[in-house]
Amino acid sequence: MGYHNHPKTQDETLKRLQTVLSSSALGLTNKTYDFKYASSEFVEKLCMVLGSDTAVYRPLLTDLEHDASHLLNAITPIVYADITFNEHFRPSFNSYMAVDRFKRISLDSKVKLFTRQKQLDIISERITAHHKIMQGKIPFAEVIKGYRVVFNNGCDDEELRYSAAKYIAQDPL
Repeated sequence: MGYHNHPKTQDETLKRLQTVLSSSALGLTNKTYDFKYASSEFVEKLCMVLGSDTAVYRPLLTDLEHDASHLLNAITPIVYADITFNEHFRPSFNSYMAVDRFKRISLDSKVKLFTRQKQLDIISERITAHHKIMQGKIPFAEVIKGYRVVFNNGCDDEELRYSAAKYIAQDPL
C-alpha cells in the first residue's frame, strides 16, 4: 500500500487495517490520517491492492462516505428556556452561570442522528417536562417566556420558538 517497511509503521498499518475491517462503516467514521492516507483513501487503496473492480466498490464507498459524513457532522440541537429577569436580579458572571444551569435543557448526543421530526418530538417532551419541573419559573429569573431550539446545520442556524402558553395550558398549576 506504499508504506515504509519499518516495524513501527507496519504495526500501525496493521492496527488501522484491523479497525477498517472490524467496522461496519469501514473506519470512515474515524477522522484518521496516518500521514499517507485519509480514511476513504485508505479504504480505496485497500480495494485496489485486493484487486477489486472500481465500478463495483466505488458506488458502495460513496454511499458509506455519505453516511459517515452525516454521522461525523451531525450536531445536537440546543434547547433553552427564554426568560425574563426579575427586578431584584444583580447581573454577574456567577449569577448568569447559575441561571444558565436551569434554563438549558440537555439532550442525549444520539438525538443528532435522528430525523428532524423525531428530534422535534423528543424536544417537545423535554420542554414539557422542564416546564413542569420548573413550574414556569427559573430561580433568579422569574418567568419562562418560552423556549428556543437552535439547529445548526453547518451553513446557518435555524431557530424554532415555542410559546410558554402552550405548556402552561398543559400544566395543572
